[in-house]
Amino acid sequence: MKTMKKILFVLLSSLIASCSESSKDFSSVETGMSSQEVLEHAGEPDQKQDVGIADLWVYKKADRTVVFRKDTVYDIITSADARVDSIKTTLDNIGDKVEKQAEKVGDKLDSVGRRLKKSSADDTLKNN
Repeated sequence: MKTMKKILFVLLSSLIASCSESSKDFSSVETGMSSQEVLEHAGEPDQKQDVGIADLWVYKKADRTVVFRKDTVYDIITSADARVDSIKTTLDNIGDKVEKQAEKVGDKLDSVGRRLKKSSADDTLKNN
């Protein structure tokens, strides 16, 4: 009987310990969530990193990294081996978008410059 009580005690202790250390439900974490929502679903991260244009929250036990931009989940990286590649790809994509926007601004500036030049030339001809 004492042995049975000991076994039951060990089993209950293990169950209580495993419940208190259980990982949060990452399946409910998704892009578009705020950092507060991620904290509610996934708990505190093991590590936080600011990489300039993004914040990375690393959850080692779950093998996940949550990428935030402006306090909103931008991406969830789930493979430790793919983390560096995924972050690089994400940053490259952002760089491509910035480059395209800069080209559009440059084109608009060129157009404005040509119109100003033409207008100035027209004014000069009118005044002569």
